Amino acid sequence: MSGLPFVVSERATKSVLQEFDDFRSRIEPSEKEKSAISASHLRLRSILENSTDINVIGSFLTGSYIRETMIKPLNDVDFFVQVHYKDHQNDTPTQLLQKLSRVLKRAYPSTPISIIPPCVVVRFDYCRFEIVPAIGITDNEEKFKIPTNISKAIVGWQFTYPRIPDNWMTLENKKADGLFKPTIKMLKRWRDSHEIPLKSFHLEMLTQMAFKNYNQEISNYAQGVLAFFVNSRALFGYFQSTPFIREPGNTGEYVDQYLYDNRSKLASVRNSLKTYCDYAERAYECMDMGSAGSAKRLWQKIFGSSFHAPSSTILTTPSQSLLPTLQEKPSSSLLESIIRSNLLSKD
Repeated sequence: MSGLPFVVSERATKSVLQEFDDFRSRIEPSEKEKSAISASHLRLRSILENSTDINVIGSFLTGSYIRETMIKPLNDVDFFVQVHYKDHQNDTPTQLLQKLSRVLKRAYPSTPISIIPPCVVVRFDYCRFEIVPAIGITDNEEKFKIPTNISKAIVGWQFTYPRIPDNWMTLENKKADGLFKPTIKMLKRWRDSHEIPLKSFHLEMLTQMAFKNYNQEISNYAQGVLAFFVNSRALFGYFQSTPFIREPGNTGEYVDQYLYDNRSKLASVRNSLKTYCDYAERAYECMDMGSAGSAKRLWQKIFGSSFHAPSSTILTTPSQSLLPTLQEKPSSSLLESIIRSNLLSKD
């Protein structure tokens, strides 16, 4: 009889982790949706490469679709179009966007198309494409110059490194045995279910930082989500007034600057991390105690109705935290000094 609690706990954990797998499948784009994106991309590429109004020398997809972190409902697909420098060196950012828009409007006369710097937005029925005209930089193949809003009335240029996030995402997913990308998808559903003001790319980079800088790995989805909440909450607790996630490519810009420019949004994110960290800790505790149904209901509280759970009585607010919080602030610079040993293994 002494082994019974372990057996119950093991069964509960297996049941919950199976629901995580099913949940992941529900929120991922279907094969039909991915085929539609591929077909639209190929047609757009052909239209632009054969245009006489703009000289396209290359194009590539980037963003959540190519990084395989897109979820349902489909939102936007990022499409970079590199134009020839000599033919467009005298174009202002606005002129370049207008040329791109005219080409697309001729090809899609019935489709809503608008200019929203840095891109031209093509709104198909199932999804929108955000097409960014870009000029390559001679001495750095990763670096591009694209339009940007300097103010409401002025469009200027900015430098960006669109391929770098795609590369590190692949590496992070490989290190996590394929669990990193699905974990991000689940966290995006958490964000969307509760209208949390975190931008998609910011959430992706925050997730990477939450594991890398606390020297943690993802062993399963439940542990991965819980570790994200615990570690992200700690990061936001330490960086009270300054952004801490740099844009890729050493641009000097910060991915999370928009939050620190808007204190109400920043407070909302901090409060959400605290609330759902508590739920995740309680859910993990229920799994350990062998209560699969209670654990699933708590995970559903986090992810919304896409995460299936048996019906039951109304949930109360989680009480005592399962995991310890950081007892002291890190003592030195940005990230290396805040690494902690595996928080989830502590009693």
